[in-house]
Amino acid sequence: MFRKSKTSLEAKLCLLTMGLLFAVLLGVGHFAMSQQKKALVDQQRTAFQALARAIALAAEPVVSTNDSSVGQKIIDQLNQTDLDVEYIVVSDNSGNPILAHSRSAPHVDKKLFAGQARKLAGYVTGYSGGVENVYRTELPVRVSKDKWGTVAIGFSLGDVNRSIDELETSILLVFALALIVGILGSIMLARGISGQLRQLIATARDVAKGDLTGSVPESSSDEIGELSKTFNIMLRAIRDSHERLTQRANTDSLTDLHNHRYFQERLAVEISRASRYHHNLSVLMIDIDHFKNFNDRYGHPFGDRVLREIAQIMKAEMRDMDVIARYGGEEFAVILPETGIDDAYAAGERLRTAVQRHCFYGAENETVPMTISVGAGQYPSHSLEREGLIMAADMALYRAKSTGRNKTCRYEQELQDNPAADPYRVHVLLRATDLRTVEALSSAIDSKHRFPLGHGKIVANKAAKLGAAVGMTEEECDSARIAGLLRDIGQLALPDGIVTKPEPLSAEDREILASHPSLGHSIVQKSPGLKSMLPGILHHHESFDGSGYPFGLAGEDIPLVARVIAVVDSYCAMITDRPHRPKMEPAVARAVLANDDGHQFDSVIVKAFLKLLDEEVAEDMAA
Repeated sequence: MFRKSKTSLEAKLCLLTMGLLFAVLLGVGHFAMSQQKKALVDQQRTAFQALARAIALAAEPVVSTNDSSVGQKIIDQLNQTDLDVEYIVVSDNSGNPILAHSRSAPHVDKKLFAGQARKLAGYVTGYSGGVENVYRTELPVRVSKDKWGTVAIGFSLGDVNRSIDELETSILLVFALALIVGILGSIMLARGISGQLRQLIATARDVAKGDLTGSVPESSSDEIGELSKTFNIMLRAIRDSHERLTQRANTDSLTDLHNHRYFQERLAVEISRASRYHHNLSVLMIDIDHFKNFNDRYGHPFGDRVLREIAQIMKAEMRDMDVIARYGGEEFAVILPETGIDDAYAAGERLRTAVQRHCFYGAENETVPMTISVGAGQYPSHSLEREGLIMAADMALYRAKSTGRNKTCRYEQELQDNPAADPYRVHVLLRATDLRTVEALSSAIDSKHRFPLGHGKIVANKAAKLGAAVGMTEEECDSARIAGLLRDIGQLALPDGIVTKPEPLSAEDREILASHPSLGHSIVQKSPGLKSMLPGILHHHESFDGSGYPFGLAGEDIPLVARVIAVVDSYCAMITDRPHRPKMEPAVARAVLANDDGHQFDSVIVKAFLKLLDEEVAEDMAA
């Protein structure tokens, strides 16, 4: 049994060439031997016919004198020759032998002579004198004055066969030499062809895998060489086209900077390199201040021109090794390899100052002031993940925008100080759909505030209960619960020294702390699944009399969910120890709420909350 296997082109060519060569040589040899044998047989037959005529002439004296010595002399002379005479028979017309001789039976019994001679003369059908491959020729001979007989000579092809054997040997030698030459030639030919084809196949496979760096050697000027040359030309065209397409795919068409996709891919590469060599890496997130207002006022062509000019400023201010990208809309991003957070902050300030000093001109050639806000984050201090590093820089950018714009802020929360506050958790939250993930992030917020474990969950549950008590729907109560968990998520972007400061806050500290609702809103609004929670996060520090922040809303202009969270959050904060004051007793905290008289809180909601607290106390006593 032979196992089926692939046959290479080289083997196929070898077998084909050998087969064709052998068939040609075999046909030529067979034809040559046939022609040679036929010629030799004809030559031998002619010779024996001449011999038969000579014997016929010599046989007349034998017959006329009946002298056997004459016949014996003829026979002796024939025996001494090299002729392949097998037998001679001279007979009359009746087949009676007059003279007979056979090489195979030189001593024939006289009693059997007549029968033997008749057989030799061919009168017995199928008999050839005991010798295979015997040819026979015969001529008439005068056996008397008026009578004629026959001279029959049988001859073999001993000499012919020897000649044929010599010819066959010569032809076989020629066959062998030709076969060896054919094999060597076919191997060289096959290797020459298949070697180049294998290179073509290997390079084509690399191209199919996306590797366009190879080429095929152009080592010959035949058709294969032309094919290799054409393939290389095609490969160069594909490579050039691929480079152009790749560049186009990685480039923002408006600003000629790298685009968002390339930024993400390159940041992953740079983080991997920084991790391998234990180097720093920083990221800047940049946003044009009030860009929408300028677009609305001056038109989109003006906005496009501003984007292009800021892109040119960034190219001029950043290092060649920095990766600058348009992140989306009016946002830009910069990867700064081998850069710590202090140097990143300095680079952000340098860029911010350059934009502020640049003259932007409107449609009527008037000067339009433009500014940017910058946030900086560092790997690995702020996050170990690509998404976390971007989120850290984003949160620093939100703080810059929430505290006045036209400034550079760095992310303040060190990962080693509070691993639970890793910005990567915020990134995960923005894509989460389950309550457990949100609760896990709420624990990180509690940790930053130094609240006891589960504080945020208590606020969330009470907010949901209070919402139901004041007529909110079940869906609105669910939103109140999640907004209660995430109400202070913006404080993850604030310095720990402000959030946990034991002494009274300065005016600057209060301004930074008051930005956390806007920061939280900016963070959470990137998640489509959490948009219903935004009003509670953004407005839970508004006061009913309009003295709150961030927008100074008053009365029922404040969303209901925010008024509910404000009451619950304040009560739970009062009965919890804080860095700047000890906790209050529940009764004292309830009195503070009851005596507010509509200044900070909605009195209707306060009454509903106090009633809810009474019910909880009654349930605890009954239990």
